[in-house]
Amino acid sequence: MQRRLRLTRSDDIKRVRQEGLSLANTMLVLGFLPNQLNQNRIAVIAGRSVGGAVQRNFAKRRLRSAVQNLMFDFEPGFDLVLIARKPILTADYALVVRGLRNLALQAGLLKDKTN
Repeated sequence: MQRRLRLTRSDDIKRVRQEGLSLANTMLVLGFLPNQLNQNRIAVIAGRSVGGAVQRNFAKRRLRSAVQNLMFDFEPGFDLVLIARKPILTADYALVVRGLRNLALQAGLLKDKTN
């Protein structure tokens, strides 16, 4: 993921988590907040509850890859925070992508494909 598309400052991540809306499924939590820019910025987080360093890095790589698959389907102008949950470690990759897509649809973050 390109650096300009990352949400890196902890203050920005806290702002999204506190002021934004969030949706969740068994594998991940999606937090989002409008950012007044013409692009999305994304943070991927895996806490200690996911596992050790190896498991957390694996979970983050999986989420980043899923986001890259859907990147061009997202409406621009949002800060997104993706938080991995433990079941993401054993879930099939297609389920991770489908789960992220479903959360984005529920949040209204995906572009309308009917045009």
